[in-house]
Amino acid sequence: MTRNPAKAQGFSLLELIIVLGLVSAILGVVLSTLMEGDRVSMLGRQESEMRQQLRDILTLMAKELRRAGLPPLNAYDGHYLRSSGKLNLVSRGILPESHSTRLTFTGDINADNRVDYVVYAVSGATPPLTLTRRAGPIGDAGTLPGGPPQTLSRRVVICRFSYFDASGVATSRAAEAASVRIDLTLRSRVPDLSSGHHRTLSRSVRVTPYNLRPR
Repeated sequence: MTRNPAKAQGFSLLELIIVLGLVSAILGVVLSTLMEGDRVSMLGRQESEMRQQLRDILTLMAKELRRAGLPPLNAYDGHYLRSSGKLNLVSRGILPESHSTRLTFTGDINADNRVDYVVYAVSGATPPLTLTRRAGPIGDAGTLPGGPPQTLSRRVVICRFSYFDASGVATSRAAEAASVRIDLTLRSRVPDLSSGHHRTLSRSVRVTPYNLRPR
């Protein structure tokens, strides 16, 4: 019996090249799909982080700002206030040094009948900016809380405080404000691979402190 010469030779070089090309193409498609899936997953995680940070920061700001000004009247004894000189029981609400990138106020933010001093401030020349918070009870002699501020975010694009009087008209005199609008924009930790730009998320909230409402 004679052998078939074609079968004895196996694959030709051209056939091997074609097979390797097909395998490479399939692997390229698979790797591209996996990389795209990782990119989409990373973008989703970053957006979720930004949304959570936006929500946490604005919730904290709004909660504390709502208590700016004098705590409920039942926390005070008017005669004691006038005679004791305990400055830690005196609140002036939103302080005049507040401006578009700094919000400073006093109030009983912990509902413990003691007045706290609170400062939210933005620092940095260009984004990303840093948003910090300093808060603590005022001492008996009127001393302000010390220590380093708490960093709330290092990914701030915009953090702006706007002040409105009792009629709802914008005012540059923060101490006269009856409400405050907070505009906050954060950006992603790393830029998109495709565009090279950071993603951003923005949210605004307007807060009317209970104790600064017109009577």
